[in-house]
Parts: sequence; structure tokens; C-alpha cells
Amino acid sequence: MANELIKFPNNGCTLYELEDNLQALANSIALAEDEPTRQIILDEIGQALRRTKEKRDAVVAFLKHCEHQRKFADAEIERIEKRKAFIASVEEQLESYVVQLIEQLAPADRKGIQRLEGNVSSMRIQKNPDSVLITDLSAIPAAYKHVTVTMPAYVWEAMLIRVGSEDRKVFESRVEKVEPRPDKKAIAAELKNGIAITGADLKFGGHRLVIG
Repeated sequence: MANELIKFPNNGCTLYELEDNLQALANSIALAEDEPTRQIILDEIGQALRRTKEKRDAVVAFLKHCEHQRKFADAEIERIEKRKAFIASVEEQLESYVVQLIEQLAPADRKGIQRLEGNVSSMRIQKNPDSVLITDLSAIPAAYKHVTVTMPAYVWEAMLIRVGSEDRKVFESRVEKVEPRPDKKAIAAELKNGIAITGADLKFGGHRLVIG
């Protein structure tokens, strides 16, 4: 199955007598369709952790295995991305060469199309849509440019107030996108100092597992 882990080596680190290894347990957690079922499985792990040190070692061993598999997956993603980029480069170079070859060798038909025929396939060249090449961004008139400005929301509101109600309507009609983002660093500082911020609350950090 797609969400199964690579098989965990069976070296005596068994959590349950009825399970070959923790791989089956991890897959059960991933495949659990609802939260109650998932919680039952996690409760069983908790009961096992209370029994013996050997079973705790089994959990640590499996967690380290999960970490190694995650790092392996990251390395595979990087390798595949590089492979993808290499294939795309080869494809682009070959297509460019074939286009030049068709331009040089293939006569245009009555519709002006140049093509090379194979037994079961053919290749032809087609003009790409025209595109704009920006040679000097600073020289382009402001009417033909968009600008992205990041500023505190209160500065933005103050600017709108200062332009007046009529001008504000015109101004806002030309704004294509307004995307407020909370300044969590500033909010956290105020909340920690006991200052209430409407629409925000301080979420105290939980605990994370550190294995050794």
C-alpha cells in the first residue's frame, strides 16, 4: 500500500506477541478510518510502554526507523527532482534541434506547414504565441506595471482615510488584491505581556518527544 513503511528489520524488538513488528501497528494507525479506532491503537501502545523497558526500546527503535525512512524519502525526492530537471533539459535541447532540422530540410506544404513524416508518426513545427520581453523594468511606464507593497495594516487603513471618501472608492476599485497577514511575533509579545489582542490568543507550546 502507498502509505506502508519500508519493512522494519525484525531484530527481536517486538512490541506485541501477536505482531511481527511495529510496522503492522504503524500501518494500522495510518489506515484507521476514524479517531476512536486510532485512539484505541495508541492506547495499546501506551499500555505496552508501561510494562517493560524492552518494549520501550522497541518503540524507540521503530521511531528511529521512521526518522531514517523520512530522511531516505527526502533524499529520494531530491534525487527525483534532479532527474526531472535533467530530463526536461534533454527534452528541450532535442526539441530545439529537431525544430532547426525541420526548418532546414522540410518544404512547406500548401498551408505553409513544415513537417517530417515517419511510418506511424510525424513532426511539424508551429509558431509559438508572441510574448513580451522585458529589457528594462525601470523604464516601463507606471501604467503598465503592478507593484506589491507590504506594510502594517494600520498604515494601509490610515492611507485610505487620508485620501477622502470619494477618492477612496476610486482607489479601492483599482486594488486587485488585499491579503492581510497577522504579525504573530508582535502579537505574541503583547500577549505575553498581558495585553489582550482581539481575535488572537496565546497557545502554550506542547511537548515533543526526544529519543536517545
